[in-house]
Amino acid sequence: MTSLFQLAALEGINLPLVATGFAAIAATIVITQYGKRMRPNEPPLLPGGLPIFGHALAFGKNPSKLFEAASKWSTDSQPISVSLLGHRVYIILKPQDRQAAWKEKAVNFDEVVEWGLKTIFGFTEDAVRKMHLDDSANMGSMYTSAHTFYRDNMAPGEKLNLMTTSFLHWMDKDIQDVTRQLEAAPGGEIKVNLADWVRLRLGIPSTNAFLGPEVFQLDPNMLDRMVKMDTDFLHLSSGLPKWIHKDAHDNVNKMIEAIANGYRRDSTALPFITGRMDQMAERDISWHDQAAATFTIWQALQANAIPTAFWMIYGLLYHPEDRRTLEEEIAPAFDKSNRVVNLDHLVKNSPFLSSTFWESMRYSAGSASVRKLTDDVVIGGRTLYKDAMMMLPARPPHFLPEVFGDDCNEWVADRFVRDGTVPGKKNPGIRAVVPFGGGYTMCPGRHFATNEIFSFVATIFRNFDITFCDPSQREVRPKTEWPTLTGLPPDGDVFVTIRLRK
Repeated sequence: MTSLFQLAALEGINLPLVATGFAAIAATIVITQYGKRMRPNEPPLLPGGLPIFGHALAFGKNPSKLFEAASKWSTDSQPISVSLLGHRVYIILKPQDRQAAWKEKAVNFDEVVEWGLKTIFGFTEDAVRKMHLDDSANMGSMYTSAHTFYRDNMAPGEKLNLMTTSFLHWMDKDIQDVTRQLEAAPGGEIKVNLADWVRLRLGIPSTNAFLGPEVFQLDPNMLDRMVKMDTDFLHLSSGLPKWIHKDAHDNVNKMIEAIANGYRRDSTALPFITGRMDQMAERDISWHDQAAATFTIWQALQANAIPTAFWMIYGLLYHPEDRRTLEEEIAPAFDKSNRVVNLDHLVKNSPFLSSTFWESMRYSAGSASVRKLTDDVVIGGRTLYKDAMMMLPARPPHFLPEVFGDDCNEWVADRFVRDGTVPGKKNPGIRAVVPFGGGYTMCPGRHFATNEIFSFVATIFRNFDITFCDPSQREVRPKTEWPTLTGLPPDGDVFVTIRLRK
């Protein structure tokens, strides 16, 4: 989650690839020729672009590979340019330049948000317009006030404790359901796809905690639809008429309808969800658009938490010695029934668990923050010009050998607790990882995400014995071949056997 209803739901947004017939193509040729003209000190254009399309096809095929090529070609990781259907887009690569970009006032996110709400999340033009209006409390535009609203409602304190307690309650109920399933299963075991199983085990309690249980009761396939939404991302963000990719947009609308029909103001949903919907109602925004806004919160809630939890669990299964270290460390946080009774121990006194969390966030990062420039600015020694777009991909800075060590391409559980004295095995510190954005748009949900993921992963290992169905299971890695709204999924299936831990 981040700014607006959750900036992180849009942190993975890519520029719309718009091509609407021969007239648009002809116009694009003109724009492309203009885009190739270099202005003084402008970031140089990455070689290899195609006529008309520029780097758009490469971006659509594998954005991570394009960003990697940009990083290798750039001198000292200075900003460079790519052309996406004639649009000049600046790529920010160096960690220091990312920090500068996030702090720069001329770097704007609101227009990207408006585009994403309409194009991807099903908002009507009427709702996008009315969100600019003021209300009786003089809160001003909902775009401008969004980050402050979510920051205040998700900051450490009573409100964060409420949402964490609610999540732990629903997680315990889900663990009990799985326990009964295992007790009734032949041989006391089940065989599952690990990614699918983690999605359910984390997605069900987090949804129930934030929205109440009625939404899942109405549509039990919500989490499967979310996966489809991610695979449909290029279709959703194409900017083409929605009837061309009707199946993709229908899938999103079904999730919005589930929230519109299943959400109850008198349910166990968190107060700030209702509060934000009330702000929209005061601006005469329809119930469907209020549900669409709530959907963006829900999508952001799942977007990075589920992939991060998967990579933590998978990495610890693949390295059994690391799992044993973790199990020793987390034990004091649980009672005799294997329920979390000391969350502070997990969050503040479990450095190995913390290391696997930050390593998994680093390893699976795949999104790119997108901003529009409202004025000329100088970043990284280059001039970035007004009205251009800027991308800050998360992946390249997370795989720098000079920062993370010679093993930066591997998942290493103790990367953030090792002493860093062995040549090639650096400990960069967690500040080198940037999964939550930065500046005034830093994700306000980061505190809940930490509580949620730490407690979930620890609870899974405390309650269940998980082994690979195939002892020779090949190592899976993040699948980088598509643009995404979430952390990267694995590039292959991982099947596991689950039993109750004795």
